This record gives sequence, structure tokens and C-alpha cells, in this order.
Amino acid sequence: MTLTRVACASAIVLACLSAWGQQDTPQPADQDADRALATVDGASITESGLWWYMTQMAGGRLLDDLILSRLLAVEAEKQGVKVSGPEVDEALEVLKAEHDSEADFQRWLHETGQTLKGLRMYLHQELLVEKLLNERMGLTEEGIREYYEAHLEEFAESPQVHLLDIVALTIDDAFAARERLAAGDSFADVARTMSHDPTADEGGDRGWITREDVLYDKVAEVVFAMQEGEVSDPVDCGDHYHVFYARQVQPGRQLDFDEARPQVIQRIRELRGISRDLFIALLKRRAEIDVTWEDVSYLNEMYADIRATKVLVDDRRIDLPAPARLLPNSHLIVPAQVVLEAIGAEVTWTPESGVLEATRDGLRMRLVAGVNFFAAGGEELEMAEAPRVDEGVLMMAPRAPVEALGGALLWNRAENALYIDSHPEVESP
Repeated sequence: MTLTRVACASAIVLACLSAWGQQDTPQPADQDADRALATVDGASITESGLWWYMTQMAGGRLLDDLILSRLLAVEAEKQGVKVSGPEVDEALEVLKAEHDSEADFQRWLHETGQTLKGLRMYLHQELLVEKLLNERMGLTEEGIREYYEAHLEEFAESPQVHLLDIVALTIDDAFAARERLAAGDSFADVARTMSHDPTADEGGDRGWITREDVLYDKVAEVVFAMQEGEVSDPVDCGDHYHVFYARQVQPGRQLDFDEARPQVIQRIRELRGISRDLFIALLKRRAEIDVTWEDVSYLNEMYADIRATKVLVDDRRIDLPAPARLLPNSHLIVPAQVVLEAIGAEVTWTPESGVLEATRDGLRMRLVAGVNFFAAGGEELEMAEAPRVDEGVLMMAPRAPVEALGGALLWNRAENALYIDSHPEVESP
């Protein structure tokens, strides 16, 4: 945990203490039946008082955490994924290593209101999420190695040269610099007095470079053919000349599998596009969750919203007369009229004929229920799905019609949301 997270946790604790002082904590009628957990100037803080306080301050968050723990446990059992005690021990040791001493670690635990057991529970869950994510993306040891062997060129270190450079404006000055070097002057001294380049103040030091850092092929051919400690002859670049010194040379090499493994995992994750947040959202989205605890029943709305496909036009969420949804073939359909009106079109929908007409900025478009071709601006275009009528609402695959009318779309899988920009050519202020 970073110092920032520790600071945030401390702020939460202070806020809670402040809130505690401002609340009249309800006490049970039978005081003797309610165990005292602490006393403050002789007044008891009881189990029921603590329960009430936790309910008001963090009940929803804690219940959501428990629901997630249950979902993860079910998914882990389904996938045959387990986290062992030694794995948690190893993660705990890594966390302890961020602290100066065992005493410093214990102090951090106390300041953040955690117990060692609670921390182990947290680490166990994080490791479980990591393993389930890997399983979801096919990140088995066999799969990781197969990707590595099929993409060896992606996991090779390029040759590098620690390069010093003198930039001369004439060939005579370039040879004069070369002669001073041959006479024993240091490269840094010659660069400071003769080089016409911003690096002159640093003695011509360009640091470590790879071939990708060099703009001119002629320069790259010279530099990456040099031996360590070698000084080049003047290199003609048209309106200026270079004299190079290869202070150090690091040959390129292929990373072995163990070295490349973290990069391979990261590359696969980028390609398959499943983040931790998306994975957790998918677990909650497909689960049947019913919160019956009245104090935090708002969670039901939150879970319903996670399951709902949202449509936003110009970053404003629009109300839909029928839910947008993904079909079994992964095509998204949305209510046509409300979406087209939201991007500024004038829309006429005739249920009897199954025809929808929309006009925007002088361009006319016509959709017909059951037909996946539509007319827009005198052209015939194709949609991913034929429009359909569901309970009186015309549903359409939005991309082709919205783009035909000048809009742009972005599907955010993690948020289960379709973002539509009604005027993508207009830059935001």
C-alpha cells in the first residue's frame, strides 16, 4: 500500500471519529445484555452501538465487499482455482518489505485500522482475483510460453550505445575536432568548445540510445557498427557533420522466458482487454443479487445499473423507453427514435408501416423494420442487424444509422455503456 493510500485510510478514520462525536448513539433497552467494547470517561461503547455505527458509515460498502467475496469464491470453485497459504505468506512478506521494520509495519497496521488476519484476507482475495483473471484470459503457463515462443521478436532487447556527439557546421571543423581527439583531448572538452548542439554543455553526451532513437539511417549504420571506445570519422548529414564516440556498447539480446514472462503477461492482457474492474463488473452483472437489508437496499439499484446497458449522448445519459441489450451474437440494439432524437435528428415513427424517417442537417434517412438495408442521403447502407419492433418500440443496431447522420460511437465494455458523440468534428473547449 502506498503512502497516499495510508493517508486516505487515516483520513477516513479521522472522519469516522468526528462523525462518532456528532451522533447520539442509540443504546439497547437492556443495557446489561449489551456487551461493552470500550469505555470513554466512564461511558460505554457497546456492541449494538458499534453495529449501528458501522451500518450508517460503511454498511453498504462492507456488504458489497462480502457479496464480491462470495462471487469470487463461487467462480474460483467453478474454475478450480485456489490460493494457498504460502502464496499469501509471500505476498505479505512483499508488503512488509515496504516498511523499515516489523515495528513500523505493525504501526502501519494499527494506523490504518487493520488486523493481520484482515490483511491476509485482503491479500488472499487479491491473489484470487489475479488468478481468475489469468484463467479468464487463458494465461496458463502453457499459454504464456506459447505466446512467447510465437512472438520472440517482441521480447528482445535492442542494441544500445552510450553515445557522445560533436556537431560541426563544416567538414573542416569536423576534421579539426577529430584531430584534437587524436592528439589526446577529451571528447567532452572538444564537444564543449566546438559542438553546435544543445548537448555541448553536457560534453556532447546523448545518453543511451537505440536504433529507434536515430532519425537518419546513415547515422544509425555508423553508430551501431562502432565498437566500445571507438571514435567515428566525420559523418556527412548535408548541412552539418557528426563525430561520434561510443562510450559503451550493449549488444542486443533475446530475453529468456523467465525474464520476459511479466512482459508476456502484460501483452496478452492488453490484447484481450480484460481489466480487474471489468472482470468484477462481469461477475456482478451476471449474478442474481437481492439485498434485503433495508438500510442498504440502495445496493439493489446499483447492481441493476451494473446490469443495465447505458446509452450516453454527448456524455449525458438518456432515458430509454425500452432497455438496450446485447443479442446472443453480441450485436447491440437500442431504441431507435430516442437515440436519433438525442443526436439532434427530427424523427417520425409510423408503427403501422414499420417505417422510421429521420432528418438531420438536411440529410434524410429511412429505416424499415425487418430490413437491414436503409437509405441515407440517397445511398443504400447496411446495418449489422435488421431493425425490430419490441413492444411497440423500434430497436436498431446504432452504429450505421448514427454514423450516417454524422455522429460517432464508442462502446465501453467495462461500463456496459454506449457513448455517442453527436458532433465528433467539433472539438471540446
